[in-house]
Amino acid sequence: MNRAAPASLSASPPASPLALPPAQLPEDGGGVARYRQLASVLRHRIVCGEWPLGHRLPTVEQLAQSYGIARVTVRQAFAVLAEEGLVSSQRGRGTHVTGQPPGPSAGMRSVINDELVGSSELEIRILEKHRDVRLPDGLPTRGAALDKYVLLRKLHLHDGEPFCLIELYVASAVFNRFPRGAEKQRKIARLLREAVGERLGMLHQSMTVEPADYALARELACGFAAPVAKIVRTTLDVDGNVLTAGCFWYRGDRFILDVEFPARLTERYPALAVPDSRG
Repeated sequence: MNRAAPASLSASPPASPLALPPAQLPEDGGGVARYRQLASVLRHRIVCGEWPLGHRLPTVEQLAQSYGIARVTVRQAFAVLAEEGLVSSQRGRGTHVTGQPPGPSAGMRSVINDELVGSSELEIRILEKHRDVRLPDGLPTRGAALDKYVLLRKLHLHDGEPFCLIELYVASAVFNRFPRGAEKQRKIARLLREAVGERLGMLHQSMTVEPADYALARELACGFAAPVAKIVRTTLDVDGNVLTAGCFWYRGDRFILDVEFPARLTERYPALAVPDSRG
């Protein structure tokens, strides 16, 4: 459904062809139609701010040539974005960005950041569970690995919609202290704190943002190449042993990370200071 573009959009600068190679849309799209692949790539440029409100998209002909696809495929991709309220096309004026995807709901802040959140707000869906496994090479970012872990592959959902895919290794000795079946009802961070208590040591995590591949897009119900926040997290005990290690993939449009530190934290933990600010 096309919507009339605001008058202010007429002054938008002409768009240039995309610099992405045709290989960005592989022939084997994992069952995803090519017009939906293209829609996801274009959506990503809107979401990340590369194409702001009012920006004029490349023409159908430009996109068809850039990606080596038929013009009808481009028109179908534009139709998907128009249905989502992200773009509007007008004959003679081109296709402009007219909206942004809705941001995270207020409840998302709690289900992501509150380790005490209840099952009424957070749905945990266990996809796989394997006992007596070893940590894969390169996963622990800190500490010494123990002999055995339980691998949990799970999905977190809010209001029935997935927002986080998790592959987490939990030390078997710790997992065995959890109440039976508790991993289906509560966050591992909460269970870990209850099981280990004062012997909890350091948590280290790093975050990157990357485009969703087909597997992530399928699990998180997001568009191919949509932005995904990837967090690699390791939890150690006071002796430096790895209690948990894993990867968390969050949908970019449903991600809020709250971090709060005391103002003088680095005086107690100098290793947390930015190197140039020490001393």
